[in-house]
Amino acid sequence: MSKQTLRFEIVEEQEAFARLEKEWDHLCNVLENYVTVFASFIWYRNWWGSYGAEAKLRIFVMWEGDSLVGIAPLMWKRYNLHGVKVRRIGFIQNNQSLHNDFIVLPEYRAIFLLQLIQSLFEQSSQWDELYFRNFPLSSENYASLAQILEAEGKSWKQNPNSIDSPYLIPAGGWQAFFSGRSRRTRKSLNNIKNRIRKAGKVSVKNFTTWEEFLSCKEDMFAVVKQSWAERIGDSLVSSVNWKFFEALAYYAAEKGWLSIWALYLDSKMIAVEFHLKGYGKEHALRGHYNPELAALSPGTFLEMSILEHVFTESAGVHVYDFCGSFENYKKKWTDTSNPHCDIHIYKKTVYSKFIRFHELIIEPRIRMIFHFANILGRPKSSAARN
Repeated sequence: MSKQTLRFEIVEEQEAFARLEKEWDHLCNVLENYVTVFASFIWYRNWWGSYGAEAKLRIFVMWEGDSLVGIAPLMWKRYNLHGVKVRRIGFIQNNQSLHNDFIVLPEYRAIFLLQLIQSLFEQSSQWDELYFRNFPLSSENYASLAQILEAEGKSWKQNPNSIDSPYLIPAGGWQAFFSGRSRRTRKSLNNIKNRIRKAGKVSVKNFTTWEEFLSCKEDMFAVVKQSWAERIGDSLVSSVNWKFFEALAYYAAEKGWLSIWALYLDSKMIAVEFHLKGYGKEHALRGHYNPELAALSPGTFLEMSILEHVFTESAGVHVYDFCGSFENYKKKWTDTSNPHCDIHIYKKTVYSKFIRFHELIIEPRIRMIFHFANILGRPKSSAARN
């Protein structure tokens, strides 16, 4: 590797972004053990088409000759944080983006991240804060970035967040895994299995093609529309999200990544999960169930059925990712997780220092108040994937 052969560019136009597809996909394929579907071109393309209207692309790429060796999938956006206006450059993401990271070959990591930070600070008049949200602590890019920020003398802060991303390795067979659960858990799960089977004819279906997606769409809508997530406007099919998930389903089906799981009772869908499966990992992005049947624990039964399939029939799935935070219902299945953090990087200006104080002192207290208000207002049956 020679610095003379490296080329560092900033992609700001959608047409230039679209032209990266082939090289982007190739880089992710080479890095398949280190990346997730959240790093894929189709994820970012569909995210941008659905949520990017108020943002501007700032994708940093590094080439060696004609080979793409590093990508920082970033955007510029103006935020209003409880009355404080902040211009941020950070990952292309929102609440749907559960794992955010740089996409870079290991041998180029240090020079790529150093060039990225130096380039961003050369453009510091355009931003008030750099914000890398939902960054996996297990990522080698995270460790390298932290070293560079210290070496460069930058003002930065790492904050933990709620994305623990519990996961399991589906090895050893389903029976061995199930037997490894606690006696209390096994008894509870067997009771759920018996209870729901007594309620009627039970079946589980897995939809993986676009045609199958269309065939189950109306049933899925009916389930999701009754969910607690729909009542707060952030469900799979809410107006702000449906365009994204429908487009994602189409392109994921083309790549063989789509995996929608549905539970039926007497031919009526009562629970559904939207998964993506790629790079040897299966991600449970969203799960909903009919709250009128909460006593039957349809969500737990569906999760158990999915996991049994993953252990016995899903060749190529090396990691099963429950996604999101480590709620109690996920602890039935695993004790392991991949914690994430948020990295805030500031300039040495008065306004940037004020933003740091607001974000790290004032805003957490405001969020805590809203969090407890949310919990108090949430129906008990919706607090878990029942």
